[in-house]
Amino acid sequence: MTSDPLKNNFDDDFIDNFKSINEDLSILLQDYIKNLVQHEVDVITDSDWFSEKVIEAVETVRDSKNV
Repeated sequence: MTSDPLKNNFDDDFIDNFKSINEDLSILLQDYIKNLVQHEVDVITDSDWFSEKVIEAVETVRDSKNV
């Protein structure tokens, strides 16, 4: 079994705290939240808006350093 690189101690605590209720449900909720966040990150980073902001930031730093 491989470890989940997105899983941390908080995730383990979450599962442990909800084991008494329903461990499967707590894992399902975690997976849903992770997928939702990853989707939102993908939407933002794949957008023209994000590319423009990165270019603006690079230009601002370059201009301030006179590079």
